[in-house]
Amino acid sequence: MRVPIESSEAADYARYQLCKLAAAATVDIRAAPGSGDGSLWGSGFLVAPEWVLTCAHVFVHPDGWRRGTAPGELIGVVVGGRTVPGRVEYSMPSPDSTAARMGRDPEVRDETFAEAVMQVGPDLALVRLLPVRGEAAGAAEGPPGEARIRIPHPAYFTGQHGPARPPAGSEPVWLGDRYDDFLDQAVLLSAHGRPGAGNGDRAEAALLSAEFAGRNGQQILLGTPTPIRKGASGGPVLHLGRGEVVGVVKARYRGGTGGGTAVSLDELHALSPEHLLPGAEGLGPEPYRELMRLHDAWHRHRHYGIDDERTSWTDLQRALGGPRYGAWGALDRLSALSRLADVPAPRDPEVVERLVHEVLEIEGRPLGARRLRDWRDGHGLLHRQAAPESALRDMLLYLKLVAREAAADLDSGTDAGAVAGARRAVESLDAWVGERAGELTPRQRREINEVRRAPVSVLVTFDKLPFLDPAAPSSVPRYNWTVRRGYGKGAWEHVALDQSYEGGSFEEAEEQVLRALAPQLLGADAEAQTRVRLEVALPEERQAQPTYLWELPASGRATAARRPAGTVRPVVHRDAARAGPVPEPLWRDRWRRTSRAPRQRLVRAEPPAWGRGAGDGGVPVFCHALGGGSGRTAVVGQLLDEGTAVALWRAGGHEGEECGEECAEFHEKLAVLLMDGAGTVVRDLPERLHEVRREALETGHGCAADLILFYDDADDAIGAGGA
Repeated sequence: MRVPIESSEAADYARYQLCKLAAAATVDIRAAPGSGDGSLWGSGFLVAPEWVLTCAHVFVHPDGWRRGTAPGELIGVVVGGRTVPGRVEYSMPSPDSTAARMGRDPEVRDETFAEAVMQVGPDLALVRLLPVRGEAAGAAEGPPGEARIRIPHPAYFTGQHGPARPPAGSEPVWLGDRYDDFLDQAVLLSAHGRPGAGNGDRAEAALLSAEFAGRNGQQILLGTPTPIRKGASGGPVLHLGRGEVVGVVKARYRGGTGGGTAVSLDELHALSPEHLLPGAEGLGPEPYRELMRLHDAWHRHRHYGIDDERTSWTDLQRALGGPRYGAWGALDRLSALSRLADVPAPRDPEVVERLVHEVLEIEGRPLGARRLRDWRDGHGLLHRQAAPESALRDMLLYLKLVAREAAADLDSGTDAGAVAGARRAVESLDAWVGERAGELTPRQRREINEVRRAPVSVLVTFDKLPFLDPAAPSSVPRYNWTVRRGYGKGAWEHVALDQSYEGGSFEEAEEQVLRALAPQLLGADAEAQTRVRLEVALPEERQAQPTYLWELPASGRATAARRPAGTVRPVVHRDAARAGPVPEPLWRDRWRRTSRAPRQRLVRAEPPAWGRGAGDGGVPVFCHALGGGSGRTAVVGQLLDEGTAVALWRAGGHEGEECGEECAEFHEKLAVLLMDGAGTVVRDLPERLHEVRREALETGHGCAADLILFYDDADDAIGAGGA
């Protein structure tokens, strides 16, 4: 299948200008100045202000030995008519592996070099451009003969007023985010390769027209009317129909015939910290995501933020026109991708494909061979899968779902500034989707507006009723109950409740709750695609209630087996008396200091301090009974009243104030269980306790079998009346 290329005068001029922009981004890769090696190694192209993409085999000499990739070694990159220093930071595969696959027999290099290159995969490398001190600081040139590559100066790429800027006279290409099985008309760009390049000459990159000829795995097979020139490896493959780069030139065919191969940009998804070379700074723990973030941020800044009259990639993509993607245009894509770049990464890459399936209303059918790693990938896949007439609806629905997922994952964390920035990014995306949805039909707008966040918990609240009848025996308290779905950050939805005037005994209320709770938990599980947390808000006198033993059906079947809730999902307790529109300052402060501590510590709560002074990250652990006596007094008087947000106690704790040897053994074993593995921060406690308690309940032994976790999240307050 081929998509016809627009042939209007405006589209033809746009393609001409796109070739000029791509040519300006194409660079020569050479040895560092002063090395004595003036030969051209290969080509590359800017993909972000400081980053050049090329082929890994460019850094292997024709004699088979690697070059330019040793720790601390610099290379020369001719960009914008001048040479700037560069450093190879990522190589896919590693330099040693690349050299080994290409061989080192000089007698057969000329005959087998092209074939040897084909053995290298995926054959991509990233070069970081380094600043020249004299240019960055305005210093004068050094004496004649001195190497131009100086100590890198950080002011060269400041990014103080937007994204970091590329060298003058150049700018990054637009990297395609969708990968079709056809290229139609394309252009290959390669380095000019002139010996004098890099000394201020403004030489243009060489262009060669090409057509898609097939695929060999992730390699693109290209047909060209004339042979691909030497040194083209690493240059961009520009798709003229879409106005974006879709591949990296890899190798030419032998024998002087036309054609060759290119590496699909799809291979860049595999970029990871394992490809970082020794001594390189890199792009952090998620290099692919960070590279795409820099790319998308630059292009938004380039289109909206630079006060000049230069044409941007987005301008030219708009001029290309074409009905294939319906009402979802180049400006929409620019706005969406730049906003997605600021949204926190998905907690699990599988979430991205699940959302795409939800948008397209398909189940189980694979959408492609490549793994979706980031929100941007889902956007690209929808570009390929969505029908033109539904493109706007599909894209906006996907972005709305992304905002929902990202909002559910927002966490107080240890960096309040980062969390606030992430929240602003999610809100910006959500607001933009709402504005853009004005062009949809009423039914489609309603579909977008009805997207809500997946539930993260189900909350049961037992409210103790005041005694309205003075003659009623005060020893028999009465309770109402409420069941709510929780969506995080204080967002709750009533799903079942008993608001009778008379209420009932706790046992009666508990029996009613168990009948209403099961379908709500199963429904929330299905919507969230995981087992949500069960939260139980209790009055202080009922905090020792073993709610983790509530037996609930494992499915909606009439004959479904019943299992203790604590073996199926995390179960935590909360304080029913803390319901209110705004958390009280003492509780909020204790929660935030505890939840943001870098590590948790279990603090044995015993008289006379009862866990006081636990400090940030300290979690009091009680082995005393809470049903009465000193243990009960400690919980009421010193924990809840002082704003304690997280604590552990036993449903079957001992009555006496003095602890025995078994208590010491309990505290030691518990510390080992909960500090192991994921249990290093307070926010991991619900899931960690669930794991160890499930094992204890299923095996019939273990110190966590009767343990209750009091976990009262002030950032997710219940609200007045449970609203």
